[in-house]
Amino acid sequence: MVYIDIQDFFQKAAACKRLNRQEEINCAIRMKAGDSDARECIIQSYLPIIAGHIKRLPEHMQTLGCALYFQSELEKAIDCFDFVQYREPFMNRINWISRQAMTKYLARRG
Repeated sequence: MVYIDIQDFFQKAAACKRLNRQEEINCAIRMKAGDSDARECIIQSYLPIIAGHIKRLPEHMQTLGCALYFQSELEKAIDCFDFVQYREPFMNRINWISRQAMTKYLARRG
């Protein structure tokens, strides 16, 4: 997705549909087979959660750069996570990923 500003990111993230566990596994299997649309579907399903974490930041830190950084960290985490093997859903790891992304973003901005 392409975003114009942080408000556009929040609006587009709010419109994304969350996947249930079975849909997530099906997309993960297709993603492992090389389906980029399935990967994008998983990424978009977690954007509302990422947007929620960004909204908790102080207003002066809620920038498009911050949102894009969080999204890139989300993409890296999705690429590394084995949705089929792990019994726990990726949702359990998203908070940790968001905290790590926030810490890294603040350190880089420093």
